[in-house]
Amino acid sequence: MGPTRLRFTMLGFILGVFVVYLKELPLSEGIRFAAPFYGAGIGLLLDGIILRLKQQKGSKE
Repeated sequence: MGPTRLRFTMLGFILGVFVVYLKELPLSEGIRFAAPFYGAGIGLLLDGIILRLKQQKGSKE
């Protein structure tokens, strides 16, 4: 796992943990407690998108 991939994963996980502690959000407990894992997955998806954009930009030059 590369450093950027790990960075985005951890940022997503930390944001998900932040969602767990927001009691005012109208979310069920299951979604609230799964939010760190959803955040980690979203972080991985964002890293994949950014990596593909960089590769496409590099191949066009």
